[in-house]
Amino acid sequence: MEVISEMTIEQMIEAILDKLNIINKGVIKAEQFDGSKSEDLEEIYSFVMMRDSLTLAEVDAIIDELKALKTA
Repeated sequence: MEVISEMTIEQMIEAILDKLNIINKGVIKAEQFDGSKSEDLEEIYSFVMMRDSLTLAEVDAIIDELKALKTA
């Protein structure tokens, strides 16, 4: 099991976007998040990483949730 607490926000965002096969990674940038939402981000990260595959609806929902967590 991966230790999330040692991962930076940037590493989590990068891993999530890679797993979702997002081509335009500029849509969501690590600097748009602050530490206040790290628990929510860790939950999204854990969900995405435990799945072998995601439906298009799930990918859309995850992107929407990430956008809602942005502070900038």
